[in-house]
Amino acid sequence: PPFIVTLGTWNIFFALNLWYSGAQSIRSQDIDAEAPLLKLFGEGMLIAGVKFTYGSFLMVAIFLVLWYVLNRTAWGRHVYAVGDDKDAAELSGIQTDRTLRSVYAVAGVICAIGAWAAIGRVGSVSPQSFYEGNLESITAVVIGGISLFGGRGSILGPLVGALIVGVFQSGLRIAGVDVLWQVFAIGWLIIIAVAIDQWIRRVSA
Repeated sequence: PPFIVTLGTWNIFFALNLWYSGAQSIRSQDIDAEAPLLKLFGEGMLIAGVKFTYGSFLMVAIFLVLWYVLNRTAWGRHVYAVGDDKDAAELSGIQTDRTLRSVYAVAGVICAIGAWAAIGRVGSVSPQSFYEGNLESITAVVIGGISLFGGRGSILGPLVGALIVGVFQSGLRIAGVDVLWQVFAIGWLIIIAVAIDQWIRRVSA
């Protein structure tokens, strides 16, 4: 399945990244000297005494664009159709391979933008930065109601799921829970969310 291939490929490129970089980080002062634009989305402005980063504005913009595209365009309908049943979508005249390639391309662009925003947030670049982000992303998506089997979900769901995961992790940190048990708890969240997803699929079948 594409999901498993993606995880496998990610691990391969993660290892290559560690090898190529020698597991060395790029310091904040080096970024300031050579590529200060990389920190753009970590900067921001004060609104009513609260600092909003440019990265947060970008997130809202991407959310609105994706919501419109998925709900108001033929491409969005094709994405849902291919996710639900690729064979049926192909029989109905949808170019399924082209749709899949476009989805992967959009996802890749969003990942690149996310990495750019992460550099602005952290202020430096490390080949091991956000290594746990994969697990957190999967958790947010599943909690947000996106079916791992395709065909169901919305752009709002992952946003809500990400907020839930963020609040959950913040609560664990405030409570002084060890990082090991935080990962343990996130793993259980995924299992519970997938079990609920399976139950919903059986009930609606």
